[in-house]
Amino acid sequence: MRLLTGPVGSGKTSRILDELRANLDGPVRLLVPTATMAQHLQNQLAREGRVFRRSAIQTLSGYVGEWTEDTTELTQPVLYRITEEVARRVNRPEFARVMDLAGFSASLADTIDEFASAGCDSARLAVCLPEAPLAEAFLAVYRELDGELARRRLATRAHRLQIAAQRIAAEGARGIRTVWVDGFHALPEPELSVIAAIGRHADLTLTLNDLDLADDLRERLAALGFVEARANRKRGRPAPQVFKAPGIERETEEIARRILELADGGRPYREIGIVVRAAETYVPVLRATLERFGIPARFYFDQDLHHHAAVRFVSGAIDAMLSGWDHERTLAVLRLAPRFADFGALDRLDFEVREQTPNSGLAEFRALFLDDAGQLRPGADRMARKLDSLAALEEWRAYSLHPKDWAARFQTLRDLFRPARPTEPATHEMALEWRGQAAALDAFDEALDEAALSLEAGREIAIEPWWNAVKSVLRLKRLRVADGRRNVVHVLSAHEARQWSLPAMFVCGLVEKEFPKFHTQDPFFGDAARCRLNAAGVRVRTAAEFEREERGLFESALDSATMLVTLSWPEFDARGETNLKSLFLEELVLPAAVDARAVRPLPGARRAAGATPSTIRDEALLAVVGQRTAKVSPTSLESFLQCPFQHFANRILKLRPAPARPEDRLTFLVQGEIVHEVLREWWNQKGDIAAVFERVFSRVLAEKHVPFGYHSERVRNQLLDDLRTFAAEDQWQRGSFESRTEEAFQLPLDDVVVSGKIDRLDTRTDGTAYVIDYKYSAPQRVKARLKNQNLLQAPLYLLAARECFGARPEGMFYIGLKSEIVYAGWNDDGLHGALSLPENWLTDTRERALRIVGEIRSGRIEAAPADRENCRFCDFRDACRVDVGQVAGLLREEGS
Repeated sequence: MRLLTGPVGSGKTSRILDELRANLDGPVRLLVPTATMAQHLQNQLAREGRVFRRSAIQTLSGYVGEWTEDTTELTQPVLYRITEEVARRVNRPEFARVMDLAGFSASLADTIDEFASAGCDSARLAVCLPEAPLAEAFLAVYRELDGELARRRLATRAHRLQIAAQRIAAEGARGIRTVWVDGFHALPEPELSVIAAIGRHADLTLTLNDLDLADDLRERLAALGFVEARANRKRGRPAPQVFKAPGIERETEEIARRILELADGGRPYREIGIVVRAAETYVPVLRATLERFGIPARFYFDQDLHHHAAVRFVSGAIDAMLSGWDHERTLAVLRLAPRFADFGALDRLDFEVREQTPNSGLAEFRALFLDDAGQLRPGADRMARKLDSLAALEEWRAYSLHPKDWAARFQTLRDLFRPARPTEPATHEMALEWRGQAAALDAFDEALDEAALSLEAGREIAIEPWWNAVKSVLRLKRLRVADGRRNVVHVLSAHEARQWSLPAMFVCGLVEKEFPKFHTQDPFFGDAARCRLNAAGVRVRTAAEFEREERGLFESALDSATMLVTLSWPEFDARGETNLKSLFLEELVLPAAVDARAVRPLPGARRAAGATPSTIRDEALLAVVGQRTAKVSPTSLESFLQCPFQHFANRILKLRPAPARPEDRLTFLVQGEIVHEVLREWWNQKGDIAAVFERVFSRVLAEKHVPFGYHSERVRNQLLDDLRTFAAEDQWQRGSFESRTEEAFQLPLDDVVVSGKIDRLDTRTDGTAYVIDYKYSAPQRVKARLKNQNLLQAPLYLLAARECFGARPEGMFYIGLKSEIVYAGWNDDGLHGALSLPENWLTDTRERALRIVGEIRSGRIEAAPADRENCRFCDFRDACRVDVGQVAGLLREEGS
C-alpha cells in the first residue's frame, strides 16, 4: 500500500488521474469523499472523450453501500429523533433543566455521532470514560441508544463501515485490482479499517496533504503497512489581491464587479470560484448579488428541505387540515399550488381571506368563491376543485395506523402537486425548477420513511404524533438540486474548495470568528477530556485539531487558485461594529488592501439624463385616464402633487395593498375614521361621548376582525382619553352657529367635478361660516399643514362651502385631537391664532386644480416625489423604481 503525501497543490490528484487514465480499461476504482468531487472528475474525463464505467469513480460511501445492502443505515434525522426519545426515557437529573430546550437533543446526537464515527461505541467509551461533569449521564444515554439501535436493527455509518471492512477482508475486493483513495482530509478508524481491508486484496494508493497528516496518523498508517512516497512538485501560489468593503453587501458587489471584469477580459465563468466559510451569512447575499448582476452561478450548498415550495405545499395542506382549515393557512397552501401562483382570481381571493381572518372552516372558505347569487365567480372553479382535492384529507383525522402505513399514505400527497404543462420551450431556469420540485418531493418521501424508522413499529398511532415526527425529520433533512450547467461561477464551501483547482478564486469573509471559524467547546466533553480520550486511542477532535483544520482550509483556498486569488473582508458587521480581520491575513505578506467601489448593475431599461418624464401616449389609454378623472377629490389632487406615479397607481389603476394582519388593523387611518364617526354622531346630539365611542369602537373591531389584546386596549384608551378631553375642553362657541356634519359636496370646475365631504360646516344666521376638519394626528403635523403648498383641501373646501352650500366662509380650521387640542387654520380676525386668508386664494386654487387635472389627463405618471420623506408612507414605494443617475458601460458606479 502506497501513501502519497505532499503539500497542497503538489499535483497528487493529477498524478492519480494520470494513473487512472492509463488503467481505465481494467478493474480499477477511484474512491473520493463527496458526490460532487466524483461528478467533477467523471465530467473531466468524459470531456476528454474517454469512455468508462460510472462506478470507476465513486464515493467511499457508495462503495461501502455495495457491501452492506442488507443493513439499514441510520440517517442523521433518525438519529436525532431516537436520541431525543432515549434521553427522555433515561431521564438523567443532570439533563432535567435542558431536556426541553430546542438544541439539547441535537447537541447530544452530534456528540454521539462524533464518537460513533471515531469507532467508539458505548462499551468502548465506558472503558476509557474521562472525568467530566456530564460524562456519566452522557454514557447512560449512549448505552441506551446503542441498545435501541440494535433492537431496531439500525446501523450507524461507522457500524456499516466496520461490516464492510470485515466482509472485504474475508471475501476480497470482488475482482478490483487497483484502487486510489483521493481527496480525504480526515480518516477516522472506521474509514481506515475499510481502506486497509481493500489494501490487502488490491494495489492501493492513498493521498493526503501534509496539513492533514498528523504524527499519530502517520504512525497508524505505517503500522497498517503503508509506504510513504512524496509528491513535491508544487506550483507557485499566485500573489493575492486584497480589498476591504464597508459591509458584506458592498463586499459581494465588488466581487461581482471583478468577476464581470474577468469575463470581459475573456475568462469563462466556469474558471472562476468563490470560497465561503460562513455559509449562513454569505450564501443568501451572494445569491442575490450575483443574480442582480446577471452572473450565472452554481452554489455547492445544501438547502433546508422544509423551505422548498413543493414541500411547503404538501406540509401546509396537512397543517391546514389539522388546524380545522384555518383560512390563513389554507390560503397559503393555495398560493403554493402549481398553476395558481400568478392566478388573478386567487389574488382577489387573497385579499378577501385576509380581510375576514381570523376564521376557519371549509364551508366558510368555499363561500368566498361565490357571488351574491350563490354562483361560482369567474375563475373560481379551478380553486374550488383544488380545495375539494385538499378536503379529501379530512378523513385522515379518524385513522390510527402503524408508522410504515402512515408513510405509505403520506407518500400519495405528492399527487396533489401537479405542475402545469409547459406552453413554450423550456429555459434552463424552468428545467432547474422542475428538477428541484421532483428532487424535493423524492426527499419528502425519504423523510416519511425516516420518520417511520424513528417511531415504534409495533403500535398504531394517530395522525398528530405521526405528523410531529415527520416535521422533526423535515427540519433536519437537507436538499441539493442537481445543476448541470458548465459555464457558471462556482460558489464553494471551504471544505468543498479543497477538491478544486480554478484559475481565479475569491476568498471572502476573512474576519475573526468566521474564517477561522470559532468553535465552542463540546458541552459534554471539554478539551481536557478529549485529550485524555485521544491518549486512550479514541480519535475525537480537540481544539488544536479544529485550529489545524481551519488553517488547512485557508491554505487550501489559497492554493486552489492557479492564476489569481482575491482576498476580502467587511470592515463592519450588520450592527455597525468594527470587524477584526482574520489572523490568517496577518501571517501573509500582502499588498495594501484597496477599498471596494460602490457599484450597481444597470437597470433593464436605460434612460439618459434629461429624458422626457414618463408619460402615457396611447390615445385609448389616455381616454381611460380622462374617464377616471371626470370626478376627483382634493386628496387625489394632493396625491398627484406629491408624486404622479403614486397618483397613477392609487387613483387610476386603483391598486391597493394587501390587508393588514388582524393584530395590525388598528392603523392610524382606522383610528382617524373612528374619531370622525364618533364626532359626527355626538356633535349635535351631545350626551356621553364615551358611550358613543364604545359603540363605534366595538363595531369597528368586529367588522375588521381585530382580536382583543394589549394593542387594541392601548389604542382604545388613548382614543377615549383624547375624545373626552375634546368634549370637556373644546373652546369653540357652539351657540352662535348651526352645525352640519359630514356634508358631502360636488363642486363643478369646468369639465371636472371635485367631490368631498366636509367634517363640519358651522354657519351663522347671516350666512357667514367656518369649515372645520378633524385631524387625528400629532400636533406638529397638524400645524405643518398650514405651510405645505401642495395641500389643496382647505381652499377647495372653502370654495365648496361658498358654491355648493351658499355660505360666506370666513375661515377654515384643522382641529387636532391627538394628545392635545390644536387649532390651526386661516381667518382674517386672528381667531385661535389663525393665519390671514391668502389673497385670491379660492380663484387661484380653482385654476391650479384645473391645471393639475390637465397634467393627469396628459398621461404624466413620472415617479417624481415632491417630498421624499413621504415616500416611506407610500404603498407603492417598492414599485416606482426611481432612477436619477446616468448609466454607462456594464456597471454604474455610485457618485461617478
